[in-house]
Amino acid sequence: MTSYEVDLLPAAYSDLDEIFDYILVGNSQAAAEILDRIMNSLHRLENYPHSGAPLFDRSLKKFNFRMVIVAPYIIFYRFLDNKILVYRILHGARNYPHLLKGEIE
Repeated sequence: MTSYEVDLLPAAYSDLDEIFDYILVGNSQAAAEILDRIMNSLHRLENYPHSGAPLFDRSLKKFNFRMVIVAPYIIFYRFLDNKILVYRILHGARNYPHLLKGEIE
């Protein structure tokens, strides 16, 4: 089985830090658990890069973004040149189309 490299772009690293720090204030165990769940999903992408669902937002569809849900967060990535590029890891309630457009412009 082919394994692909998963690269977190700077905004995705920042998102992870913010998620962990925010949850850590209230519950250190919950912060560790959500971080583990997110990391497990990222590792799964190494072997199954097309396992995420495609985005249906019209303005983003042409960029071939895919998403993996790790409730209540969503990992947004693209599979390009045999590499998985993780653009953002956002809470599902955020305006992700707007935020992702800013990443690709």
